[in-house]
Amino acid sequence: MVEEALKYNKVESILESGEDEDIFSPEYVETLSNVKMPASKLELLVKMLRKQIKEYGKTNQMAAKKFQEMLEETIKQYHERRKHLTAEEAGAAQEKTAEEIIKNATAQALSILEDMKADRESFRKVGLTFEEKAFYDILMALRDQYNFEYGTDKVTDGVSVNGKCRSLAKKIKEIIDTKSSFSDWLNNQIVRDQLKFDIKVCLIKNGYPPQYSPEVFRKVMEQVENFEENRG
Repeated sequence: MVEEALKYNKVESILESGEDEDIFSPEYVETLSNVKMPASKLELLVKMLRKQIKEYGKTNQMAAKKFQEMLEETIKQYHERRKHLTAEEAGAAQEKTAEEIIKNATAQALSILEDMKADRESFRKVGLTFEEKAFYDILMALRDQYNFEYGTDKVTDGVSVNGKCRSLAKKIKEIIDTKSSFSDWLNNQIVRDQLKFDIKVCLIKNGYPPQYSPEVFRKVMEQVENFEENRG
């Protein structure tokens, strides 16, 4: 993204040592603040965000997709602004404008980081486990995308909570837990087919969605399959 950024040894060393680093920790924020070159700081932040979004997607595909889109939009805006730096803006004026563009992009990336941190921790406020929250998110997103009514949203501790989606998310996770107790379940097609059937029956019994929709079922199963693959 910023070609010159990785030329700086400090950034390279952070990237090399940051494989398992928690970018949501105060320690990481301090590490980031110690990177003095603005372009280098932005490059480091984007690379680590991409890595964490990919990792988050192994559990919660829906949330990861949302944050990936936010990050790509930030990068797109950054490139557009850099492109419009004209040749007439010479010397110090151009440099100042470029620094402002980098500063704005960094602020946007840090905002994504904060939103992602809040999202990752929101499962407690919803009353679910971290893994159950992944199914809750897909149920809520599909309800809104396909515009059907399902339960009632109530704001609790700053988070919108839907009791019916919460209950259904728990049931889906229970089904997966039961099937995963089978030895080598990921390679057992019979068990996996039964898992998909049981979840579909569960959705139908719980009236989700109110009108039969193969497309909604398919998208719920995409999250189930993503969760299966990355859990085993």
